Amino acid sequence: MTRFEKIGMILMLIHAAMWGLFPVIVNRGTQNISPLIFAALTIILATVGAFIYAAVQGKLPELKKKKSYRSLIMITICIVIVPYILLFIGASKTSGVNTSVLLLSEIIFTLIFTHFIGEKTTGYKLMGAGGVFIGALFILYNGSFQLNIGDILIIISTITYPIGNFYAKKALNVVSPAIILFTRFLLGGLFILGFALIVEPNVNFGEIISNYWLYILFSGLILLGIGKVIWYEGLKRVDISKAISLTMTFPLFSLLVLVAIFKESVSIYQWIGIIIMMIGVFFSIKRPSVDPQTTKYAN
Repeated sequence: MTRFEKIGMILMLIHAAMWGLFPVIVNRGTQNISPLIFAALTIILATVGAFIYAAVQGKLPELKKKKSYRSLIMITICIVIVPYILLFIGASKTSGVNTSVLLLSEIIFTLIFTHFIGEKTTGYKLMGAGGVFIGALFILYNGSFQLNIGDILIIISTITYPIGNFYAKKALNVVSPAIILFTRFLLGGLFILGFALIVEPNVNFGEIISNYWLYILFSGLILLGIGKVIWYEGLKRVDISKAISLTMTFPLFSLLVLVAIFKESVSIYQWIGIIIMMIGVFFSIKRPSVDPQTTKYAN
């Protein structure tokens, strides 16, 4: 394993820790704020952070590279518009634990999708992804197994992520992570805001910002803005399957926050799930990344 790849794995685990906070904050925030308005304000604030990041790095001239436009549009649709609308609405109708754990559905769709773009399905890949997913099921089960409409929306929200990540890898051949973040947040945020204003035209933005600014600031600037910078820097260094497997450890961090801050209890089923997930992470780390030149996102 090269130093380049090791740095990528460390970045992915840092991102996982930050991403673990995101569904918790979304779940708590949507109990008080309209889901679509909360999503729009969060993404627009992340746009500000991404713009500053791109400007400081001197990457804004890359916006002229028309070769990246198709990939950037697909990223926006598949990683921002479709998933976030479904996620924020779904999170308002279920628990914090379910919001976090059900996002792990992405790993199954990724396992299926990446096989067709040059990332072969190996034993380590199956054990890593399977361990994370089975561990998540134990965490979700917790003595009974029931899905409501919110849970179903969250599962559906993960279907388009693998497609978006495929185009993200393609876009990274042309533009920097800073430009990908800026364009996806800008276009996605404006679309969701427009959609929200059509669906909910009588929103009191002043009241929302004055009462819940901390939720919006933390989820937008820190978790989406800085967190996704770390994600794309990591994605440059490892293949999509490994990146997703490592990131899918985020429910561990979600549980820590829910227990430490929100005083939610952890059952024996959830502890078993945590152990199984860590075994899955071990196999994900052990598996070497696929050579990007052998994949369909190489250029």
